[in-house]
Amino acid sequence: MHGIRGPRRRRPPLPRSYWLLVILFLGLQVGDIVTTNYALALPGVWEANPVMALYQSQLGALWWLPKAAIVAWICVAAPLTRRWWPMAFAVAYYGVLVAGNLALL
Repeated sequence: MHGIRGPRRRRPPLPRSYWLLVILFLGLQVGDIVTTNYALALPGVWEANPVMALYQSQLGALWWLPKAAIVAWICVAAPLTRRWWPMAFAVAYYGVLVAGNLALL
């Protein structure tokens, strides 16, 4: 159907490198959850993020469910923006977080 501005043009598909960032983001989320659980089992280690700490105190072992919902939303919404920098920043940020968790283990 043609609108006032003419026919809608189809956006070109995102390159594979963008999808690699999305896959890395997902993998780092799983890594963050696993390493956080291991790190929190150690004496003297606590959650630095107050929101996640609240989820951990309220939901116990299922603290990661709200995080998973937010991650799912990001994985759907981020490609719609067609911008690289938010996903590249998120991958770099979570890479540092997971590395920090691994350093505690």
